[in-house]
Parts: sequence; C-alpha cells; structure tokens
Amino acid sequence: MDSNQRIEYLYKEYARLSEKVEENIKGSFDDFKLLGAASASIIVWKPIADLITQVNPKVNYSGLLFLGFLSLLLVFALIGFTSLVRTAYMFSIVSSLLSFEEEIRKELNEGEHSQVFKVNLERNTKKFSTAYGLTYGITLIILIFAVTIIPFAVLCYFNVLYAVIYLLLALLVCIIYVQVARKLTRIFFDKFKIF
Repeated sequence: MDSNQRIEYLYKEYARLSEKVEENIKGSFDDFKLLGAASASIIVWKPIADLITQVNPKVNYSGLLFLGFLSLLLVFALIGFTSLVRTAYMFSIVSSLLSFEEEIRKELNEGEHSQVFKVNLERNTKKFSTAYGLTYGITLIILIFAVTIIPFAVLCYFNVLYAVIYLLLALLVCIIYVQVARKLTRIFFDKFKIF
C-alpha cells in the first residue's frame, strides 16, 4: 500500500470514529433529558401518592412514598451507570482517534508538536481539567441533592425510619457512582497526562 492509499485509509477510519464520538455525545444529551424527566417525577411523586391514597385509603401512604422514591432512585442509578458505560465507550474511541492521528501525522511528515490531526487534549490541560472537574462536580452536586435531600425531607415528614433507610441507600448509590466515575476519568486522563 502506497503512502497516499495509507493516508486515505487512515483518514476514512478516523472520520468513522469521529462520527461515533459525535453520536455518543448526542446520546448523552438524551441522558440529560431522561434525568430531567426523572427529576420532575421526584417533585410530582407526592401528589401522585396523595391521589392513590384518596382512591384507595387502605394503601399505606408512607410506604407508598418510600417505594416510589426507591423506584426513582433505581431509575437515576440506571441512567447514571448507563451514562458511565457510554463514557467508557467514548474514552475508548477517543483513544483510538489519538492513535490514528499519530499515524496520519507520521504519514504527512508532521513534527511531534504539530497540531495537524491532533485532539487538543494536551493543550491548556490545566484549564481543561479545571473546567471539566468544576462542571462535572456541580452537575453531580445538583443531582445528588435532587436524588437524596428532596425525597429524604418528604419522607421525614411521614416516616423517619423510611427517610433514614432511603437516605442511606441513596448515599450508597451516589458514593458508588462517584467512585466509578472518578476511576474511569482518572484511567483515561492519566493515560494522556491530562490531570
């Protein structure tokens, strides 16, 4: 295979992988929509439970609230961990993109410091890591607040035992999620010396 054919082949694969990254990013916005819908469900769950107990007074109201909030916690956990799987997949693709960029630069006889075919992970790494960490951290704080504090406060009013159980389970899910997200991010960014 001559040099022009090799560059063409590398570029086609590079373009295909770039499309996969773009699709993945678009899919991440769908995850935000799901999180928004689930967040809205937390706010409206109490009125729904009120309606159910009016229709059927034999239903234990505090138990219904507890089960509803646990169901929503499960939905949040599934969306969150699915998002981490998507992130791991995207990190894998970006890693491949970087390899293809290196090969394309070699074929074009570009120097090591050339910005031709180079994802800008190395440029302004301090600014990038700060912006990434700040944005991700604030998003997590808002989600953790919505998933833990609001249901906990509502449940405290009706049944403290359910509230404490819910809070412990919600915090456990949040801690596991944060630990997995940190490890995943660290693996990727350590590989490219970002953080």
